Amino acid sequence: MRKVLIANRGEIAIRVARACRDAGLASVAVYADPDRDAQHVKAADEAFALGGSTAAESYLVIDKLLDVAARSGADAVHPGYGFLSENADFAQAVIDAGLTWIGPPPAAIDALGDKVKARHIAQRAGAPLVAGTPDPVNDADEVVAFAKEHGLPIAIKAAYGGGGRGLKVARTLEEVPELYESAVREAVAAFGRGECFVERYLDKPRHVETQVLADQHGNVVVVSTRDCSLQRRHQKLVEEAPAPYLSDSQLHELYSASKAIIREAGYYGAGTCEFLVGVDGTISFLEVNTRLQVEHPVT
Repeated sequence: MRKVLIANRGEIAIRVARACRDAGLASVAVYADPDRDAQHVKAADEAFALGGSTAAESYLVIDKLLDVAARSGADAVHPGYGFLSENADFAQAVIDAGLTWIGPPPAAIDALGDKVKARHIAQRAGAPLVAGTPDPVNDADEVVAFAKEHGLPIAIKAAYGGGGRGLKVARTLEEVPELYESAVREAVAAFGRGECFVERYLDKPRHVETQVLADQHGNVVVVSTRDCSLQRRHQKLVEEAPAPYLSDSQLHELYSASKAIIREAGYYGAGTCEFLVGVDGTISFLEVNTRLQVEHPVT
């Protein structure tokens, strides 16, 4: 690896360019027309125009990025976060072009990007999980049946969702049909897919995540925990590392579960395992972010 194409812009592109310099690697920036004079363009050793004025016309066009990689002589691609960083097709296209993909394998991105598949992986790994439907539900009646068996409140979640979109909390059986339809509509609008699953909802939980690094030889390291409970509309506002107020046994469970999930998924690179910690101390796996997170420098 000698030259890295940074398929991103802004803060994370600057970080990657600096990391390349620290490692003795050349860096290549890309930019849309409005970003011609942006800081990340100046931070890299070389910069290439993608053309187009929106992300959809530039940073999200795989063929344009691979073309720049070929023209610049880059032999590796770093996706940063956002844009195409969790797109398994992009990862595969980079690998198929004979380049090094600085990220997890496409199969792991695909499996962990589907929250239902991710739950199956967590179950096989023996990670802590609240009760949930094994697969997406077909209609509101199945949601009601789950609530009657496991109790309220319940969370109706988009299988391909994130950031609180396609997430509805039902506290009464009467509101389930309306909330289910709302979750499906929101999921289709935001993610293009309407599949939803259901799980028991932990009231007023803490949101704790582990920063994970893994190599291709089965070694997995949990660097630390982060608490990101302070949120607005499911968007994190404050992150603290390491997460405070966790017992030794809770820390052990978070660390061992994270390592088991990462190994079970065949994951390598940087990633984040997210968990909820209930008021009663219950720990439940939430999801894996298959990329570097915005908040990684807090750890």
